This record gives sequence, C-alpha cells and structure tokens, in this order.
Amino acid sequence: MKEMGSVISVQEDNLVTVQVKKRAACEGCGRCGGQISSSGDSLVIEAVSVADLKPGDLVELEISDSNIVRLSFLVYGLPLVSAGVGYGLGWGLQRIFGVSYLLQPALAVLGFLLSFVWLRHYDKVTMESRKYMPIARPVKRF
Repeated sequence: MKEMGSVISVQEDNLVTVQVKKRAACEGCGRCGGQISSSGDSLVIEAVSVADLKPGDLVELEISDSNIVRLSFLVYGLPLVSAGVGYGLGWGLQRIFGVSYLLQPALAVLGFLLSFVWLRHYDKVTMESRKYMPIARPVKRF
C-alpha cells in the first residue's frame, strides 16, 4: 500500500511526521496508525525515513503487503483461533473428566480475551522495533 504525503516535522532516530489526505477507504481502517488532523480531512502519521527529509518535502509512504496480511491475521484471525482452542480444550476436559458444559464457552471467552492481552503486548514490542511502521521515501520532482 502506497500513499503520498507531506512531511510536517522531523524527529530523532529517522522518524518523520507526515500529513496524508484522508480518503474514503481510510474511514475506520486504522492500519497506518494515523491520527485525524484537527481539520478532519487528513491523517497525521509517523513513519521511518530512509533519506534526509525536511518539513515540506513530498514523500511516498509504503507499507508492505505481507505486513498488512500478517497484521490482519493477527487482529482478526488470532482471537477466533484462540476462542476455538479454548472451546476445544473445554470440550476435551468435559469428555475426559465429565466437567460442566459451561466450561467450553467459558474457556472460549477466556482464550478470546487472552489473545487481546497478547496482542497488546505484541503491539508495544513492535512499536519499539518499528517493524510495522510505514517507510517514507522522498518523491523525486522533475
């Protein structure tokens, strides 16, 4: 996924703040981690710079498709898989030990909630490593 934007500010450690025009597809997406600007018609995004940029420079923001697919699975698939594993574990315990049928949905909900706890931790780790941050490349003007 690629978007064009303008550098607002340059920070330490090759980080830049970029303003991107908000499109209809951006409504409720949140993939880029952007914040809606005060005017409401653009997003403000932090990105990793691969060149020497200064405020006002035109840049192209890029997030690899493989990262988008991976993050989509983590956010949407992992909670469902965790709930299924919890339900399966409850079913197995019920079959083997004869415990209550209520254990199956309880473990499904527990697995679902624990996946969000793990995702919250994973988000903090990846924010520090900048693994999924967009990359800002300067646009060459002719």
